[in-house]
Amino acid sequence: MGSDVERYASLPLTVFDLVFEQTTFVTGWLVEGTVDEKALSNALDRLTQKWRMLAGRLHSIKSPTWFINIPLGPIPDDYRTYALTTEISQRPLSSFVSVPIPQISNSPPPAVFCHPLTPRQYTAWESADYPLTCWHLTYFPASANGGTSYTGIGFARSHGIFDGVGAAFIMNALVAEMQGEEWAVPPLPSEGLTSNVVQEALDLEADAKKENLKRHPDYNAYTSLGLFGLLKVIAWHVRERYWRGADRRIILLPKDIVKSLVDDVRSTLQRESQVTTHVTTGDILTAWIFKTIYSSGIDPNTVVHCINLATFRSLLPSKTGSLADYPHNAFIPAPYPLMSAADLGSSPLHELCNILATSRLSLTTSHVIQAYTTMKSMRKAFPNNPAAGDTLVMSNVSASRILESDWSPVGAKRTLCSYRYQLTPLRVLLTNAVFISGRLDDGSVVLDVTLTEHRLSLLVAEINKLGSRSGLTDQHNSLGLVSS
Repeated sequence: MGSDVERYASLPLTVFDLVFEQTTFVTGWLVEGTVDEKALSNALDRLTQKWRMLAGRLHSIKSPTWFINIPLGPIPDDYRTYALTTEISQRPLSSFVSVPIPQISNSPPPAVFCHPLTPRQYTAWESADYPLTCWHLTYFPASANGGTSYTGIGFARSHGIFDGVGAAFIMNALVAEMQGEEWAVPPLPSEGLTSNVVQEALDLEADAKKENLKRHPDYNAYTSLGLFGLLKVIAWHVRERYWRGADRRIILLPKDIVKSLVDDVRSTLQRESQVTTHVTTGDILTAWIFKTIYSSGIDPNTVVHCINLATFRSLLPSKTGSLADYPHNAFIPAPYPLMSAADLGSSPLHELCNILATSRLSLTTSHVIQAYTTMKSMRKAFPNNPAAGDTLVMSNVSASRILESDWSPVGAKRTLCSYRYQLTPLRVLLTNAVFISGRLDDGSVVLDVTLTEHRLSLLVAEINKLGSRSGLTDQHNSLGLVSS
């Protein structure tokens, strides 16, 4: 390790982590009030002293074998267990977003929530001997913001180490430390090479299910990317960004609109004597967004696919018990079917909701092992069905409640909005993606979207239609929710 740590454990990462080795995920919270840097630093000190894995460093012995070296015993004074940076904005908050947050707004630039030196790939984390969690505060002083102070709080981490569930574990522990409450501290691993419980479970199941690897012939969730494939992916995202107007935007869906949509789908399913208990709000929002953005502007024969990411922690047996508290990457795309744009458009929404919910619930250990075996056979795997002509990436992180993290113990008065960014070494904006981020205090659902102008307009028009049904059209239009 690039420090004087004398004793450490080495935790190997899995192929599910390596898929995202060149992605840094940032979660940002825009809060009213001035966050106390010292109070946050003290909480982070306690957090990383207790949960030693968070104080670790990325290390490789022979690429692509990567480990987290976890310090054991006393930590030297000059060893950073986290990164915390601050900046006072030279521009008022209104130059990025107005308050109250409009129902459609551009996301602030990532620099509001992330220091520019934050690594964006494994090799940079290792060569810079950089801490695994990075925190950034951008202050918007009251003197420059109409008498009210605001703070941008950013949490950056390698997506090749933590998935959304893992990030939520970290936030839950940090909030407990900020509030002075107890939390379940993971035990220290043994010194030297330690086992990865998911890797153990994968190897056991892969041996047991060799004969079932072809059990799901339609489940083809990963594409092998060589140099040509990588350039093709980059070109597609660049085209979406600069030719079709894709950008990071926030849509706030009022709770009345969400309720109207959910109630309508469920009442239709009940009317047709279909089971509704397995169809969640997340299923309904996913189906509604998927159907809406492909309703026009695409060749009807185009094969479209929705990638929705599902954790497999509950599916793998472990010799050491539950994998529920595993903080690293443990998800695969849900086994959603491929559809033509024409078939997607002609499918009634309630039927599509049922299809997606049923597909999600059909996820089995065999899917996990099939994905694992596929990725092991690829030099560079990318989560995308190669048979799809156009792909929407969806991620529903609302259940983790990371947006609702309570920052009041360190000075925040309320959270105005939350933002999510995927940063890569090439600084390409990853487009055609929608994150269901969670709910604000007023019950609004935050959609963090990166869509082209045309697809955004389709979504806005559909929201206006739902608002009209709920008697909210005037309110929406006054806040800028006007279809183009």
